Amino acid sequence: MQRTAIPLFLALALPFASAHAAQQVHTFVLDLDADGHITRLAPHGAVPGAVTDALADEIRAWVFHPGPVDQAGAAARTYLRVVVDDAHGEPGGYSVVSATTGPALAATTAPEYPMRDQLAGHEGMVVLKLEVDAGGNVRAADVHAATGSVSRAMATAAVNASRQWRFATEEVGGASVAATLLWPVCYLGAHSTPEACSWTGPDDQRFSSKTVLPLDPRVTLVSQAAR
Repeated sequence: MQRTAIPLFLALALPFASAHAAQQVHTFVLDLDADGHITRLAPHGAVPGAVTDALADEIRAWVFHPGPVDQAGAAARTYLRVVVDDAHGEPGGYSVVSATTGPALAATTAPEYPMRDQLAGHEGMVVLKLEVDAGGNVRAADVHAATGSVSRAMATAAVNASRQWRFATEEVGGASVAATLLWPVCYLGAHSTPEACSWTGPDDQRFSSKTVLPLDPRVTLVSQAAR
């Protein structure tokens, strides 16, 4: 039985929605002026489908804060990762599951799925804590949590792979900044789905398997309502 390890790539984070929903990830690059107004909004990386344009129009009405107090008055760039449920069957229909700001993945290496664990039927999730430097390199990676029947070998494989990842970082006043992320990696069997994985973040909030949680974003999503 062929199994696979899937790094699930992602500030306002919404609670976990239905584990059975068909979810997609949309990532956008956002440039903001010193007052938090969007001056540029464009898809970043692969564009999953027809929802992208409708979602972009909605995002233009969202409220952002462009940086910490000590850097007030500076323009900023961030990457907005939006997980949507598009299982409603309507063309262009969707609902937002989570929306987080922070760095975006630029290059990845898939974690190894140890054969012994595949044969034993071990699966579950490893939540990694990643320290990303201003150059976009992973300078430290540790296991924040593990679920299911994840073995030490599986957790180690996820950590080793993540050390090779590279990120496009946030910028404040034209300067790139470091970041800390909680990043879920699912180990799935042939009959499992990514939605079968979910994880518990800070304050015991339950998150979708596709939600990445930056712990110190420079740009924050204040609300999903118009100004």
